[in-house]
Amino acid sequence: MRIYFIIFFLLVFSFFSCQKKETKNLSDLEIKYDYNFVRDTADMDITHRTKEIMILDLNMNSSIYYSEGYIKRRDILEDIISTARNSNVTPEIKIADLPKYKIGYSVYKNGSQIYVTSNLYRDFYTFESGFLKWNTAYNEEKSILGYKCHKATTVFNDKVYTAWYTKDIPISEGPYRFKGLPGLILELSDEKNYHSFVALGIQKKQVEIVPLQKGIPVTREQYIQKREEFRNDPYPGRVMDRDKKEHLKDIYRSNNNPLER
Repeated sequence: MRIYFIIFFLLVFSFFSCQKKETKNLSDLEIKYDYNFVRDTADMDITHRTKEIMILDLNMNSSIYYSEGYIKRRDILEDIISTARNSNVTPEIKIADLPKYKIGYSVYKNGSQIYVTSNLYRDFYTFESGFLKWNTAYNEEKSILGYKCHKATTVFNDKVYTAWYTKDIPISEGPYRFKGLPGLILELSDEKNYHSFVALGIQKKQVEIVPLQKGIPVTREQYIQKREEFRNDPYPGRVMDRDKKEHLKDIYRSNNNPLER
């Protein structure tokens, strides 16, 4: 029953809401993922792994992928600023009380175009990417969240990733840049489990699908270069104690396992 409902919903929802979607590109579904990863491959203590709840809002044509903590923090700040603007009162913002987040990038897909936007210090950068090549010639199956899932693999940034996707939700979507399979990815990890994505839940939800930020257009290679420059010289131009700056450099250098490399 669940399978038929999801397929029916995806196929007919746009018909009943097409007039509304002429002005706004609204999502049909929202998938929540537990993203679990290792920052420093020299430290494999399971208690030191970093975790973040990630959100994928999608419809049949487009999607936006982002950190739940980031969007909560942004929404609260926007509400504070809006209230202050309407009341002409200078807002008092306590940064320590705002929601925390660890992932500052987002991924926006529109049709066949995929854009990754990430920040380095004060600047945002955006690069375009294509779809990954997948091997779906596997017979293994397993159940995730009650959906029958099929195995597929791909090579991404020199790592082999295994995905479990369901044809019961026939949308070529998944976390980050992992898209292009004949169904929604519900679980994904690399061969050493340095990066792991597990779907926690799926719900009907209408939110506008738009890029969260407009970054400086760069190629992927240019972004990687900019990131390495920042790792070697964090917060350029900021007056800082030398020992503190060297400490920051050590921290960023130990973060040797970025998803994009």
